[in-house]
Amino acid sequence: MTIETILAHAPQKTFLLQGSETAFDTLLASAVMDHPLTNALSVPRFTTDHSKMLVEFINEGTGEQRIFICFFSIFSPEAAQVLLKSLEEPDRDTTIILMTPYPYLVPATIRSRTRLIHNDVLREIGTSGKVSRDALLAQIKEEFASDAEDDAATRRAKAILILDMLEAQVRSIPAKAAIIYKAKDMLFSANMPTKYVLEYAASMAL
Repeated sequence: MTIETILAHAPQKTFLLQGSETAFDTLLASAVMDHPLTNALSVPRFTTDHSKMLVEFINEGTGEQRIFICFFSIFSPEAAQVLLKSLEEPDRDTTIILMTPYPYLVPATIRSRTRLIHNDVLREIGTSGKVSRDALLAQIKEEFASDAEDDAATRRAKAILILDMLEAQVRSIPAKAAIIYKAKDMLFSANMPTKYVLEYAASMAL
């Protein structure tokens, strides 16, 4: 996805993208090439200090097209409070693009003020290609090999992405889709180990 593709979604001037650091680098390269007045930030956790920096950028309106692209894994609730007003009324020449692998971890107050753009390759795998049970189990094993290093919210966010991918592949088969819905319920209600829930879903639905 290029910067021009993103900007084509106007009049929205604030976006939340689901993507990886590689996607961020690609988007940034596209933005810098097409729009010299581009600022970028890549941080593990988006904090109140980063929000204040972004607010200053938004308030600096110069009358020229400016773009701010930020990549992060976690967006703190405190940072959201600082940023809300500025996201509601951005300068008409300012575009804000927030990118994260885990959009479901971004506070709802931020998501409601942005246009959410999902990773189409991931979310449309059901129509663009099929994943085998062994391949998905291998992906789960690799993704959660260091499960203990992530907090619970991050593990659930990763799991939701995988379950969404699996749901897209089996949604036309009610019995198998029901397994995915049960897995999502297990994930949030039964407090079961994330890796176990995913392996159960993959083994039963594929």
